Amino acid sequence: MKALLLSVAIGVASAVIGVPAVAKSEAQRAKVEVAFTPGDDIAGLIVKHIDRAKSTVQVQAYLFTDRRIANALLAARKRGVEVEVIGDAAQQQSGGLPHLRALDRAGARVYLNGTLAASHNKIVIVDGRFPAATVLTGSYNFTQAAQSKNAENVVVLSGNRAVTDRFVENFETHRRQSTPWP
Repeated sequence: MKALLLSVAIGVASAVIGVPAVAKSEAQRAKVEVAFTPGDDIAGLIVKHIDRAKSTVQVQAYLFTDRRIANALLAARKRGVEVEVIGDAAQQQSGGLPHLRALDRAGARVYLNGTLAASHNKIVIVDGRFPAATVLTGSYNFTQAAQSKNAENVVVLSGNRAVTDRFVENFETHRRQSTPWP
């Protein structure tokens, strides 16, 4: 009876806040990992997941100055992985996204989003349309300062189709609102 009431409560709460309900068995398969700066090597964690990509990497970045992450995306392109990056248009204008040009030259699909006051998402989706998809998200900007000077976090989610699908859908919505690299 407690399980039934809990299930109903979760369903009602999900409906109220607009999050799709996730089957209990699916939620149990989800893997969650967290990391924090200072202390944890979040850039290294992001690179590790990009290095595992077999098909696609989709990135949304407000700031992106970290060379290690850029090099991991360039290496993924060389392996034949499809790479897409959406950056904040205002940050590009002010120099906060210096690696986008090199990614564009390497064959990544690069976009700038200027339709919102800030394109503030910080997301990496690895192999988003496949069962082994991974989503990395949190406060962490892809910068050296985020790694060495700031209090930041990242959450790594894998094994949950409903969550991954929401992130992929959101990425695609922002891509449609964005302008391809000049």
